[in-house]
Amino acid sequence: MTAKDTTYRFLIFINGSRGPKANHETTDNRLHEKDPTGYWYALDDTISKRFPGVKPLYFDGHHPAYTSQHRTELNVVKSYVLSRFCWISKRSRWVMNKKPNPEGFQLRVDNGHKAGENLLAYFSKNNIPLERVKIDIVCHSMGYSYALGIFDSLKSTVSFGKFLILSPENASAQGRDWSYFEEVWQYGARADDRASDAICFQDGIAPQVAVPGIETLNPQKGGRIYIPSNWPKSKKGFIKSHHLLYYQWFHEIKPGQRGYFEL
Repeated sequence: MTAKDTTYRFLIFINGSRGPKANHETTDNRLHEKDPTGYWYALDDTISKRFPGVKPLYFDGHHPAYTSQHRTELNVVKSYVLSRFCWISKRSRWVMNKKPNPEGFQLRVDNGHKAGENLLAYFSKNNIPLERVKIDIVCHSMGYSYALGIFDSLKSTVSFGKFLILSPENASAQGRDWSYFEEVWQYGARADDRASDAICFQDGIAPQVAVPGIETLNPQKGGRIYIPSNWPKSKKGFIKSHHLLYYQWFHEIKPGQRGYFEL
């Protein structure tokens, strides 16, 4: 392969909320070549190993709670307390804060767009021709909306590979044309159907619903991947079903199974 034929491939990691201590902060949309916060609990290392030779880059998708479906930290606490009493019910009409927050979601999309512009500036600074750039995206929680903004900034200039969406927050608010990607997988808890866990074992930080359009994809190229039904209940719950510290089940998806990915 000549230099003229080289594909410059990048693996973009976008974290979500960094928790209550950082609630007053908002992302600065800067690009980082290493995880600046320790958010990923080495999950990024595991994923990167499946993309040998691909350069990882990081963006901080953290935003305050008012941009989330909870809207306030107090609402998070109320939802958590109420969920402790739901050991039988599988469908939540009032315990989980599921009402979309389109304004908060769009604010995160807009900041993601700025991050995309910073990424384009990075390519320009390093003399990387856009027509030979290919991007894979991994996002968690609030990082989903932010990822959409990055995609919007780049979709007319670069190509895309995998899009891995981990426990997206406010997932139903917006989708995109997934045909731009080779594969699109949404990972997380199962909610609001007969196969769901009881509410107390579901993801309460980001009550899970499908991102628009994902359920119509070729099942070999995309779709929803749930926490296994036999996963220990001690590793599931309002926080645990969302937090990357308890995402060990993600590592157990094997080659040949839906949701497994590699370069």
